[in-house]
Amino acid sequence: MTSVPWIIGMRYSSGKAGSLYLSFISRVSLFGLLLGVVALTVVVSVMNGFDRELKRRILGAVPHIVVKASQDANIDEWLAGDDRVAGFAPFLRRSGVLIHGGSNHLVSVYGIEPDAESRVSIIPDHLVDGKLSRLEPGTNKVFMGRSLAFQLGVREGDLMTLIVPEPSAGGNSVTPRMARVEVAGFFEVDSEVDYSLMLMNRHDLAAITHDTSLTRRVTVDNIFLAPAVAEDIRALGGSILSVDVWTDEYGDFFETVRMEKIMMFVLLTLIVAIAAFNIVSGLSMMVKEKQADIAVLRTLGLAPSRVMQVFVIQGTLVGVLGTVGGMLIGVPLALYIPEVIGFFEDLAGSRMLAGTYFDRVPSDVRPGDLVVIVAVSLALSLAATLYPAWRAAKLHPADVLRYE
Repeated sequence: MTSVPWIIGMRYSSGKAGSLYLSFISRVSLFGLLLGVVALTVVVSVMNGFDRELKRRILGAVPHIVVKASQDANIDEWLAGDDRVAGFAPFLRRSGVLIHGGSNHLVSVYGIEPDAESRVSIIPDHLVDGKLSRLEPGTNKVFMGRSLAFQLGVREGDLMTLIVPEPSAGGNSVTPRMARVEVAGFFEVDSEVDYSLMLMNRHDLAAITHDTSLTRRVTVDNIFLAPAVAEDIRALGGSILSVDVWTDEYGDFFETVRMEKIMMFVLLTLIVAIAAFNIVSGLSMMVKEKQADIAVLRTLGLAPSRVMQVFVIQGTLVGVLGTVGGMLIGVPLALYIPEVIGFFEDLAGSRMLAGTYFDRVPSDVRPGDLVVIVAVSLALSLAATLYPAWRAAKLHPADVLRYE
């Protein structure tokens, strides 16, 4: 008796035991579920790709943590002993105005140690021209984003004026510090920092601003642990003057990206839900058509729970086939979505992401997201079978067979 629900459920699912219309409804449900799983897989993977690239390009160039301390602080020893810290280097940061000819632009100026920059930043891997070793102390040479250079109309070797507003110790006044700087090279990380960042030797920036504090740029292995590391640094005591974390400046931006991913997931799940409604309607019609069969089975001794299993098996089979088919199509499509979109872009003769930081659509297929998509799809499919199956189990054989 154990295999009876499976045999009958599989027979009903084959379409040979029902009308052509019911078979059509079943296939529509299967196709809708498959389409929903494909859409979820591809869109979530693309959202992951954008999220990954933005984090790499922006958080790979800007500091995760900036620690400003007094000169007698033992901050280097503490950072070297923390396993969460991937690297640290001497650092200085200011905001200023670059002037060249009739153009001016607000910039962030990073004072760095050229030899140590590769430990804390991706910029040394994205130099367009020149090497950071050109930033020797006393030369006032700078590297800048190539996009910023285009806006200012400068080339390598050009001289510019840098104005850095420096507040007084009491904060009651601001003194503009001015210096002539020379363009030594360019970098390009394909993010907003290309439009607003300039690098120079830390000693040159300190000479301009008269800043003698001990400042360190800290990079952590897991960017989401940066706030916790910052709290531990603040707990060191009075020698720590200030601690800034990347979340202070970019936290809202990446939170928005995360919320967009969640909202896209919810909206596209509605496609799966619509397919589940089709399962409900299809099974309900199947129950109506098979009332006589159900009554005979009940008369022969098939328990109501077994009758319920018949239709749960039938609906679940649609869910499993749709989910598996969606994964078989969606995962390869998500992996090769840059090439697929590139093919259609070549046919159209235009670029979908033209004018943005990206030259092609990124994709990042994460196993955890695939597990969630499969679980949601199967759960909705199973839930869709419960009501029609319950209605089938509640049929009274005598009432049905009276009119047969």
